[in-house]
Amino acid sequence: MIVQDRTLPFNYTIGLPMIFYWLLICIIGILLISTKSLTKRVRVFILTITFLLGILFGGLPNPLMPIQQTLIALGVKQIILFLIPAWMILSLLFVTSFLVGRIFCGYACPLGAWQELLSSISFKSDMESQQKAKLRIDLPTKFATRIRWIFVVALFFLAFGFNWILLEEINPFTGFSSLQSINSFVITLPFIAFSIVSVSSIFLYRPWCRFLCPFGAGSAFFTRFSEDKFIRTEACTDCTLCEQICPTQEAYRDSLKGECYYCNRCLDICPHDAIKFTNE
Repeated sequence: MIVQDRTLPFNYTIGLPMIFYWLLICIIGILLISTKSLTKRVRVFILTITFLLGILFGGLPNPLMPIQQTLIALGVKQIILFLIPAWMILSLLFVTSFLVGRIFCGYACPLGAWQELLSSISFKSDMESQQKAKLRIDLPTKFATRIRWIFVVALFFLAFGFNWILLEEINPFTGFSSLQSINSFVITLPFIAFSIVSVSSIFLYRPWCRFLCPFGAGSAFFTRFSEDKFIRTEACTDCTLCEQICPTQEAYRDSLKGECYYCNRCLDICPHDAIKFTNE
């Protein structure tokens, strides 16, 4: 069983393969998106593989670990040198967001992949099925973003002021460890958090990503400056179907796509093939 530890330095044996994995997924994802080859079956396949690998490796790749380690260092008022590799990984993730948007969150993050798979229960790709979905709860993206930033500020305030590392206690990524073996199954607070996120994903689109994730807050910020994103072409007739189907309300014209997870629902529903991925 792989368990993420708060005191161990960066584990290169596990960490480096995970870095290569999410870089590979990012490259493959962008290629599929740009060529409009990311079909529903391909998406489900990639998401399922990412989720299963998350179980196998105890929640890795875990974008929260560098942030959690930083909070621990703030709590003890020390800068720990072995955190440098973790900070480098976090920086690389943010660079990825700046260059190509939230492709990591969309397809390489195990918790994000699991939420996306569950979201298909209530968040459909066609209006007929969408209108029949009774469990869906839509909340404004601005509201979700404010809640997330309040949570992020609270995490750092509690760590620096009271040495209370709340993220460490509820980190749903470490909850993956409970799924690794039936014989060693243990109900922990992170697993309870993971379970709450899982159930909530049926009603809310990516609740952890949009409402609580500290990495998601930073990734969304850098993604707003990315030149690679979905845009409408001249073939667009302003039918607004993409806006109606988008679970994060990011399909409107001139959207900065900070909360776009490349779910491709807008492409699936567009009757005129008027949406493309471009950096032009």
